Amino acid sequence: MNCPIPGEREAPYEATHLRSTFCICMQWCMLHCMQSTSVRIDTATHDELKRLAASLGTTVGEAVALAVRRLRQERIGEELAGALTSGETDWLDAELG
Repeated sequence: MNCPIPGEREAPYEATHLRSTFCICMQWCMLHCMQSTSVRIDTATHDELKRLAASLGTTVGEAVALAVRRLRQERIGEELAGALTSGETDWLDAELG
């Protein structure tokens, strides 16, 4: 496994073993500790997403996060623009005091 430690030259077995163990631990942590996941999308959508991210000067992940936030905001807006339920109307019409 080639996972160099900065400043290291020829290493005895113990250092090589330590380096391998360190690399395995880092790979495990990258796979299991970092909060990320994969989403399958078609190539045309992925290409468009990359273009959008580039035009926004951000990463693909950030572009997805922005899109999800925008969709959530739109849904909240639609919900708030809808007709009031009878319970909401009764509450708004209630007498104070």
